[in-house]
Amino acid sequence: MLNFLNTAVLAAAAAALFPFLLHLFSKRKIKVVPFSSISFLKAMQKRQVRAIKIKQLLLLVIRTLIILAVVLAFARPATQGGYLGSHATVSAVIVIDNSASMTLSVKDGRLFDLAIKKARGILDQLEQSDEAAVITTSGDYSRLQGDNLFGNPAAAREFLNTITLTDGSADLTESFNRAADLLNERLNLNRELYIISDFQDNSINVENASGEYSGKTFLVDLPVDDIDNSGIISVDLGNQLIEVGTEINVAANVKKLSGGGDEEILVSLYLDDKRMGQDGLRLRQGESGAVDFPMIVNNPGFHSGYISLSDDHLLSDNTYHFSFYIPDQFNVLLAGEEGLDTRFFQLALAPDENLRRHWSVHQVPYRSFSSVNLGEYDVLILANFSSLPGGDIARIKEFVRKGGGLLVNLGQKTDSVAYNRDMVELTGITLRSQFPTQFSRSGHYLMSDFDLEHQILSVFKEGVQNQGFSFRSYAHVKSEITAEDEVRLLARYSDGSPALTVSGFGRGRVMYFGCDIAPDISDISLHPFFVPFIVRSCEYLSSDFSTHTEQILAGSSPARTLRKGFNVKNEFVLVMPDKQRRILTGSLQDDLRTVECGRLDQSGVYSIMNGMVESDRFAVNIDPDEGDLYRSDWDQLSGSFANAEKLPYAADMAGFITEKRFGRELWQFFLLAALLLMAFEMFIARDRGAPLPSED
Repeated sequence: MLNFLNTAVLAAAAAALFPFLLHLFSKRKIKVVPFSSISFLKAMQKRQVRAIKIKQLLLLVIRTLIILAVVLAFARPATQGGYLGSHATVSAVIVIDNSASMTLSVKDGRLFDLAIKKARGILDQLEQSDEAAVITTSGDYSRLQGDNLFGNPAAAREFLNTITLTDGSADLTESFNRAADLLNERLNLNRELYIISDFQDNSINVENASGEYSGKTFLVDLPVDDIDNSGIISVDLGNQLIEVGTEINVAANVKKLSGGGDEEILVSLYLDDKRMGQDGLRLRQGESGAVDFPMIVNNPGFHSGYISLSDDHLLSDNTYHFSFYIPDQFNVLLAGEEGLDTRFFQLALAPDENLRRHWSVHQVPYRSFSSVNLGEYDVLILANFSSLPGGDIARIKEFVRKGGGLLVNLGQKTDSVAYNRDMVELTGITLRSQFPTQFSRSGHYLMSDFDLEHQILSVFKEGVQNQGFSFRSYAHVKSEITAEDEVRLLARYSDGSPALTVSGFGRGRVMYFGCDIAPDISDISLHPFFVPFIVRSCEYLSSDFSTHTEQILAGSSPARTLRKGFNVKNEFVLVMPDKQRRILTGSLQDDLRTVECGRLDQSGVYSIMNGMVESDRFAVNIDPDEGDLYRSDWDQLSGSFANAEKLPYAADMAGFITEKRFGRELWQFFLLAALLLMAFEMFIARDRGAPLPSED
């Protein structure tokens, strides 16, 4: 079956009647001239006249076929296609990958720019009566188009001008599903779906493909071969407390994702816009390596920085941002009765009231605990834990759940029944005995097996060397860990009971310290270990380590919880890496404010301002998988998108789409047939002498 792409020309086929009309009205009248007898020529004359008539009829047919062949060639015949004639309308959706991997630079330019160029070429093949929609894999661009994404090709071309690259990731399967759903709702029978992407393997999830799509799908190829790319997989601030004036270590994990390994990869550390160090490493394809940078922070407050790599073909994964906060001052509430235990805690944290420290300590007896506003403190120490009313226990749990730090210290005054009723949910430790009322100093338990890898204890590694250290305790409460998955053991007694543990509860941290620190019961408070241990424990409990290690990826919509440092009368404003601002909405509960940041498509450092005060700072990074440009072979890709066809990068856009839309064009063959017929006509019509007169 043939289709004609230019049906208007078919009207010219009527010209094929011209040779017939010319033949009918151009017969010559023969003048009869008497002559002598020529009867002997009659038979030969009849044969020649018959040959002339056959020749004339053949020329008539050939000339008619020449005209028809020329007309049909201009009518652009094609094999069986989607519809008959160029007047039928098309519904087309173009999916453009604008994820971070499309920043890849190749010989012909940046992939994203090549994708936009290809999209324009597709739109050029649509008529004004056709309809088109353009959707992106990243970013909220649908809000710019309104509810109806479809418009004429001119509107789609204008929309292309608004699309920009994002640092988010692409989900091509989800984009395909969305485009297919849009096309299934259109009334036009001819539906075309174009996907323009680098087709990363990790952007395709066949299991999530949904529904049936009856139209045609084309995968537009882009050149992604012979790429040299290294990326930063992660940045680790280490298992360490970040303190003013103390050296900390920043580790960058780098991977060679593609290309050779001949050139050195330069890795640089920047903190607060100042370069703090630079190092290099050589990796082969597929290998990973770490670079460590020591640095010292001299001021409290918010700090941010980034690790960067030397340039390669893909720049988007060459930078990894991080941020952290060092409190200018945090407040410690020490709850306990007057005695050696509270006195030792107070001396460890504030030995001299005139000595400026970045924390303050306030001590209250348990009988006055109900009148204290826990929202004013960062860390709560329950020294020699005693029984508290149920309302106070509920306040403590809410305090920790919202991000506060809690240190539960056991001693002679601890009631195991009250502890098991009130504190097990927080600490994950269950007591199996009461604290002995009588004990002998002739025997003791050793507190040992310290976990020197933990942030609190890591500073003691060098002093302890390989010998370790232990402390004597002449009495303690026997206990056991009942929440194995949630509790980390930092030290134990020689009878196996946990002596020191840490755990999480909501956004806060809880430390269990099962040792009475009075000198007549334990020697730990007399050891030089005690003061730095208590100080680092409070610093650990007051720090929000989750902000150091959390990974927020571009394209996500995080919610941030602000515990302090804001005025409820002022609005919250998100300051983006490009300095644009966004007003945030949120909810306020007690002393917590949760704000919804919305979709964040840029990588970099964000700040949340409350008036003139910075209430939060956090880093957003590109998904490390964006640097992995591996893609499956085209046969596998085709099966992932409803048996789509590949539109080669070097293919003629107009010719390819025309052939796929209408079938293969045959005008060349009709034009060739016209030329051959003309040559044949010239051969037959050439004059071979004067014809004999007719019988008339």
